[in-house]
Amino acid sequence: MLISAPVWQALLDAGVALIPRGTARVELGYADARIILAVVAFPAPLNPSDIAAVTSRHREPCLIIIPAATPAVRKAVEATGGSWVIDSGNDVTGVLQIDGRRIVLGTPTQRTVRPARRGRVPWGAFTVVRRMIQQPHATQRELAAFAGVSQPRVSQVMTKLADIDVVRCMQSRWTLHDVDGAINWWLASYPGPGGITTYWYGLTPIVEQAARVTRLLEAAGVQPVAVSGDVAADLLAPWRAPARAVIYAATGADLAAADIVPAGTGEATIELTVPQDPGLWPTDRATTRKTLPLADPLQILWDVKRAPGPDSEEAAERIRRVLRLRHEQERAA
Repeated sequence: MLISAPVWQALLDAGVALIPRGTARVELGYADARIILAVVAFPAPLNPSDIAAVTSRHREPCLIIIPAATPAVRKAVEATGGSWVIDSGNDVTGVLQIDGRRIVLGTPTQRTVRPARRGRVPWGAFTVVRRMIQQPHATQRELAAFAGVSQPRVSQVMTKLADIDVVRCMQSRWTLHDVDGAINWWLASYPGPGGITTYWYGLTPIVEQAARVTRLLEAAGVQPVAVSGDVAADLLAPWRAPARAVIYAATGADLAAADIVPAGTGEATIELTVPQDPGLWPTDRATTRKTLPLADPLQILWDVKRAPGPDSEEAAERIRRVLRLRHEQERAA
């Protein structure tokens, strides 16, 4: 995630409202002041000379999130009209410039943290596996079109899965013969949807909250919208009363009109994420609308596994059964 749960909590504590306006763009509000910022996160500290190059790529001022920053780096960011946040993994500090106001988060430190650099997330590979589960017999060309990636990319993914005997190629068609193996590979490799997540709390039943938020987003013209987590699992394979709804949307919104307020991650009943992963949106083949638009089934499984509650594994197993059944039906078709 570009904005971690601790950063969200720090903004909440400071009275700063955040609404995602894209996968890397946010609106920050403080009292009657508002500003749109481009969000840029780096896994390692920057030098003052880097700031001009970073900010020149964006039309709006930048919100730069880094694990450490010297006074010179902070000064360089503020000189551009931008804001900075240090997310060290242990605490959050920073300065936000919102329409002439300067809001300080925590107490700035000079701690230096140098996490390992990570490359780009291979979203295409994860999408190929999602689509292969939905269409267990397909040519390389069909999978490329279905997943929205190149044929060489499909070949790379299929070769990797063939090496662990999850798929086999016969007469120029790939066949998924071990659906559990594909699911296990995907769950072990998937880094999460990326993007920006905001957390909200409401008093009404969780399913009702999810329905209200979905209607609010759709009425505002936000498309696509997809529901995941406990609520989606309850619609696919009822097991337990939902404790939290996960909602993915193309852009964020202020959920106050749905009688829901910003909350900390621990007490949140709604997670609203503007994701970077393009594969989590359902295809026509994967969607069973029921009463709400549902996310891709693998996404629902991933969200259920990380949901709070002692019986999340039991709920996840029920979603696995749904995936197995759909896989068997597609293979028999």
